[in-house]
Amino acid sequence: MVTLLESQRDTYKYIHDQALRLANKGRTPLEAAEEIELPEALGRRWFNRGYHGTLHHDVRAVFAKELGLWDGDPVSLHPHPPVESARRFTELIGAEKIMEEGRRAFAAADYRWVTQLLHTLVFAQPENQAARDLQADAYEQMGYQAEGPQWRGILLTAAKELREGVQPATFATASQDTVLAMPIDILFDFVAVHLIGEKAAEAELRIDFAFTDLDQTWTMWVGHGVLNARLGASPDTRLTVSGPKAALSGVLLRPDSADQLVQRGAVALTGDASALTDFAALLDSFDPNFPLVTP
Repeated sequence: MVTLLESQRDTYKYIHDQALRLANKGRTPLEAAEEIELPEALGRRWFNRGYHGTLHHDVRAVFAKELGLWDGDPVSLHPHPPVESARRFTELIGAEKIMEEGRRAFAAADYRWVTQLLHTLVFAQPENQAARDLQADAYEQMGYQAEGPQWRGILLTAAKELREGVQPATFATASQDTVLAMPIDILFDFVAVHLIGEKAAEAELRIDFAFTDLDQTWTMWVGHGVLNARLGASPDTRLTVSGPKAALSGVLLRPDSADQLVQRGAVALTGDASALTDFAALLDSFDPNFPLVTP
């Protein structure tokens, strides 16, 4: 066990220190990730292999943690969005030329180059099924060869999306159990992420939430496009919503459900109930089934 822990310690430190060494020599995250290899004494140990995060991935993660997302090259400081860049490159090179080079690279087993090339064409011409299929073939080959299960899953999922479209999510990260387990301050932070900034920019709204099962009252207010919350009641609140945490969580995330909860006796409203209607108009909803490798 001591040997395993020492080897793990040295592996993580090697990745961290070598990434920063190369950063100080001017390497970009991708360049450093291409260059760094673990010493044989570390890399040959089965428990240091890339079964949970590849070496290539982890080197780039060090850059992200320590230096931020920018690689230092001005070309990546303010680029065009992916679809616009893809459209311009495709118009410049020509769709058939990209497909021709993609087929040649696939035959040469240069799958990374295939995916880079075809990414451009797929984003410029999402209806081009031949381009989608060729990119999917390359992702599939890369997935079969990936040692790390995370990379394998990412690559094979990408191939499936290209061939069959976005696949419905089979689980929810923001499940009811997850939401109910959040501390109250985190719960309000989670709700704040749903606030549509441009709609809330001119809004002025204050609502108290009395968590009866926790004997806590929190004030939530919206102003300047931001949702804040603090422990303690407000003397000038427009509305107070009272009930157990499970019910108030539902009101916070789905204010339009408050009437049903009131009718069931799960929550009580004191004050101007229309505040919840105003609040509901400021919240966004999320669909987890969005594309990743297609525009």
